[in-house]
Amino acid sequence: MKKIIASQDITLMNIYKQLLEDNNIAATIKNYYLTSGIGDLPPNECVPELWILDDHQFEQAKALLKPEKNTAWQCDCGENIEGEFAQCWKCGKVRES
Repeated sequence: MKKIIASQDITLMNIYKQLLEDNNIAATIKNYYLTSGIGDLPPNECVPELWILDDHQFEQAKALLKPEKNTAWQCDCGENIEGEFAQCWKCGKVRES
């Protein structure tokens, strides 16, 4: 078993777990219910952690959860647009996939 990620956002942890399981990577969330113990327990001990069960799938799991970097693009009107935007602010054209 290897820890792949830790986050206080339990919803995000569930989304990541489901993504891994959809790709045939068995995973579990540790400290799922410990967030309610913050204050009585040390906060760093209460953070939910996503673990994969098969160590051999660690690199595959890490690649699935790695955020993609958006690349900048140039609109037909000539405006340079940052990668996170899907529409040109100047002319309104939607970025082609």
